[in-house]
Amino acid sequence: MECCYICSPYRGNVFERIRNRKYARYLTAKAIKMGYAPIAPHLYITQVLNDKIPEERKQGLEAGLKLLRPCKYIMIGGKYGISEGMKAEIEAARAAGKKIITIGGRK
Repeated sequence: MECCYICSPYRGNVFERIRNRKYARYLTAKAIKMGYAPIAPHLYITQVLNDKIPEERKQGLEAGLKLLRPCKYIMIGGKYGISEGMKAEIEAARAAGKKIITIGGRK
């Protein structure tokens, strides 16, 4: 079972964050059903770091990029657009030659 990094939006107003967490859980379940071992840092790092505090957001984004490294695949959930954080993850994945799986949006 290969690791697959889940890349989807997180930030937004209260309703968008609820929707985005639900979407990230959907993508995580989809990855499992496709036979991947998913890594979705935005589902758990945001539980211990405050995304609204710039230093903590930076730490969370850096941790996520480190977790991307061992993954062979990145699953991009583009249904609700591509956020700035996602752009950084996608650029890092492309630079490292990761295989891209696109769900609900463009590559």
